[in-house]
Amino acid sequence: MNDFFNFSLNSLNLLHNKIHDNINGSLVDNFIHELQNYLELQSNDKILENLPDNTNLHFAKFDDDYAICFDYSSKTIYNIPKSYLKGTTPEVGEAIKKVSSKDFRVDATGISANVNDIDKLLSECSYVSLSSKINILPEYYKISDISVDFAVCKNLTTNKPENIPIDDIPKDAKNGDTLVYKNGKFIIK
Repeated sequence: MNDFFNFSLNSLNLLHNKIHDNINGSLVDNFIHELQNYLELQSNDKILENLPDNTNLHFAKFDDDYAICFDYSSKTIYNIPKSYLKGTTPEVGEAIKKVSSKDFRVDATGISANVNDIDKLLSECSYVSLSSKINILPEYYKISDISVDFAVCKNLTTNKPENIPIDDIPKDAKNGDTLVYKNGKFIIK
C-alpha cells in the first residue's frame, strides 16, 4: 500500500506541476488539490503508524490543521493532525510523546527544546516520507545549501525540503544545481 500512495502522490504532483498554469482555478485544478490533500493525509497516517509508540518529538508550530513536530536526533519533521493531539495544547519546544498512531500527548517528563532555537533546528531537518519509494518516475531536487554532512534541497516533485547525505550527491554538485534521482542515484541535470 505504501508503494501505491507514493506512486499516486508523486505522479499527481508531477502532473499538476506540468499543467498547473493552464488549469489554475478550474474545477480540474480544485479536484487535483483535493486529491493531493487526500493522498498526503493517507501517506501521513501511514508514516505516523510506522513511528514506534513512546517516540518523543518536539513541538515547533501549528500549520493549518497540523502540528509540526520534529525529532532532532534523526533530523526528521512530522506533520501530526491537530485532532491527534490529546490533552493540553503544546507550547513551542515542548516534548510530545506518541501513545498510539492517532494519540500524541505533551510529555511533562520530556526535556523541552530551546524556543529560541526552534527555527534553526527545523531548518536542519527534513520531512519524513514513506520508506519504500517507487523509482519509475524520476525525482528532481534543487540544492539550496551544501554543508559538511548533507545537502539541503527542495524536492521539486513534492515541494518539501529534504536533507540528502553529502556522500549521495555528485562531488561536483553546487548550490543552485538541480539533481535527478533515478534508479537509486543522484545525477546533476
